[in-house]
Amino acid sequence: MNDDEFEQLIRRVESNKSEATATQYVPKIRDFREWLQSRGTVFEEADAIDIEDWLARLDEKYTNASSVGKGDAALVAAYDELNKLIQAGRIDADNSEWGRFGTPAEQASYTPKDSSTYRSRETREDVEYLTPAEVDKLAKHTQTLRDELIIRLMFQTGVRVTELCTIRDKDVKPDERKIPIRGKGRKNRSVYYQPSLDILMDAWRNERRPAVYYAEESPYLFPTSHSECITRQTVEDVVREAAKRADLQETYGPTADGHTRHTVTPHVLRHSFAMAALDNGWDIYTLSQALGHADAETTTSTYLHDDEERKRRAYRLNGVSTVASDRENAV
Repeated sequence: MNDDEFEQLIRRVESNKSEATATQYVPKIRDFREWLQSRGTVFEEADAIDIEDWLARLDEKYTNASSVGKGDAALVAAYDELNKLIQAGRIDADNSEWGRFGTPAEQASYTPKDSSTYRSRETREDVEYLTPAEVDKLAKHTQTLRDELIIRLMFQTGVRVTELCTIRDKDVKPDERKIPIRGKGRKNRSVYYQPSLDILMDAWRNERRPAVYYAEESPYLFPTSHSECITRQTVEDVVREAAKRADLQETYGPTADGHTRHTVTPHVLRHSFAMAALDNGWDIYTLSQALGHADAETTTSTYLHDDEERKRRAYRLNGVSTVASDRENAV
């Protein structure tokens, strides 16, 4: 496979995965190819053992199951696209055995040495989230009205970063405080914000937004001076920098791409929304719908983790007594 053919494969992975997933997968696919080349092997001729050896290398380098799992998933996606390209005659390679046994990535089997993630070992928590008071502190340490609105809106609605970036200005319904969201996997839904956001929202839409360079030609709620639509990276920078100024930010370990991990990210605001909703008595089905999950099982497995304090409060609220009643004692 020459470089042009490899880039064709990469483009197919990018087009068939979400932006966030492709951002994680593509560097791993490139790393695997470079590693193969250093061993004198080409991508299309790699076998399951090559893949297992590379996953073991990831395991040794990053010491966490998450990186290994994402590396494995990235190669499954890559070889799936390669298989399609070979079958379509776009790439000349032998995949005659793949139909019987699956692609090399599907044949590979590797179990990480440590099944816990780096994050769970470092933070001792299943889900990283902020309390409402911490989110308020975070928002107050932003530098612009737009940035404060972004943080408060993400927390109050639980939207994903990519969903936030593509909210259209005309879709915001201030009378209902409602925003239609084009969700992941075409799963559309509506989210709602609180009355406390009215002043910020009105000030942004009616005063600050019109002054932004691209505002006149942009359909989006958050245009910038450089483009019609704010980028995922800009939102991540806004949250990370505000967390740093608010003294809420911590860093730990490298990602599989060599970047530093931060404890407070835009996705943490989504987790924070979910945890606050559960604390306020939301049922899991309603929360699942609000988050745009494919099914309630995803919501359950993500948020109903082993939280001792939550269980303690539940037991106290239920008032269940382990002391037998007088009638029981008399029997």
